[in-house]
Amino acid sequence: MTTSETRPAFAALSADDADNQLTEIESLCMNCYAKGHTRLLLTRIPFYKDVILSSFECDSCHFKNNDIQPAQSVEPLGIIINVHVTQPGDLNRQFVKSGYGTIRIKELDFEQEPYNSNGVLTTIEGFFDSIVENINKTIKQIEESLEDLKKNSTDDNQSSISEFEQQKLKLDDFIKRVESLKTLSQPFHFEIDDPSGNSCIENPKAPYRDEQMTIKKYRRTAKQNESLGINEEESTTETGSTEAKSETQNADSITDEILIFQTNCPYCNSPCDTNMKVTQIPYFKEVIIMATSCDACGHKSNEVKSGTGIAPEGVRYTLSMNDATDLSRDILVSETSSFAIPELDFEISSSRSIGGKFTTLEGIFTTLKDELANIIMPFSGGDSHDPKSDKNRMKSFIDTLKAILAGEEFVTVVLDDPAGSCYLQNTCAPEPDPQLTVEHYKRSEEQDELLGINDMKVENYEAS
Repeated sequence: MTTSETRPAFAALSADDADNQLTEIESLCMNCYAKGHTRLLLTRIPFYKDVILSSFECDSCHFKNNDIQPAQSVEPLGIIINVHVTQPGDLNRQFVKSGYGTIRIKELDFEQEPYNSNGVLTTIEGFFDSIVENINKTIKQIEESLEDLKKNSTDDNQSSISEFEQQKLKLDDFIKRVESLKTLSQPFHFEIDDPSGNSCIENPKAPYRDEQMTIKKYRRTAKQNESLGINEEESTTETGSTEAKSETQNADSITDEILIFQTNCPYCNSPCDTNMKVTQIPYFKEVIIMATSCDACGHKSNEVKSGTGIAPEGVRYTLSMNDATDLSRDILVSETSSFAIPELDFEISSSRSIGGKFTTLEGIFTTLKDELANIIMPFSGGDSHDPKSDKNRMKSFIDTLKAILAGEEFVTVVLDDPAGSCYLQNTCAPEPDPQLTVEHYKRSEEQDELLGINDMKVENYEAS
């Protein structure tokens, strides 16, 4: 579909109709400065997020450029994704790398740092092909330079000829090593390190766990925040002023009333109101419920945050369901927790889709079923996926969720939060629940680092 020139670029690109909506706009070619055409498509990559695919083509000079950008803001944490490539099918894994991501392959002693703001959507094999293509271009330039030097051979440029020949040999050797990995002469590790948190690699077994892939999240350094355009001083000032204002208010009155403050819609950036209410969950702790509704685009969201900070220990709830009434148990899935079903080999980080929700087990299972029912597989499309296998695996998982919601099948639910801010209702409270195991554990150094505890100074902090 082609839009008129006066139409805003993203006028029709909403999450509801993103699957079929394509927007085309006239734009300037930065190669020859003639008029070209840019096509934009807002689409969702399941288990990841909404992304904007853009494709530019100039009819005058035939210059082409493709790009992918996240449709949401920078994530709170950076991410490192590492895949152990052991079989030919792994080369077909698709991945999204934002403009801030770095790709590493330790077996090649190779690292590609971000050199421009363009994102990439391709496969591991396609990435190797692009490496070879770029190196071949460089080799061609070296050969042209050598040819010119040899035509005008003098004693002065003999050293340059020797240097170019050495470079060419090294590049030829590197191409052989890349081609060797493409044929899987040895297993290798493919890693993406993205401080913006906006990169991901396909899990071909989704929605089940991928044993070959490890995901690690980390807190960004000050330099990384600066490269992302995040001003820590402004953020600290705003946080401090908010805390100062909250200290002047009476705690009891805050608990009894609904606070309203102005913010901007995360989808259309229009001014809107966020309602905030402090409430107490029985036999648990105080939480803050926040709800935002935008009158301009209709976007609605709700979020639950802990009102008491990080607990001294992490907590893990393990519930063995044996009755349909277990679906009515209240559950708080915090932003730092994970939700797992061991029988299905399923685990999901709460920040992906169900984080910050206070609902019931039925509500969580319904959310998962509805999200999965609208898709076939992550990165579905192209020639690298198996539609039949993907569809059968997803259908089997959704059928199991439907059986759980109907009370026909019972599973074990594991809710784990290193910050100790998650909650799963004990229906026998204050007595112990025979179906529910609550385990408090000491956090690891890595978990403390992820939560920012290692950076906290609680003694003599005023002096520093």
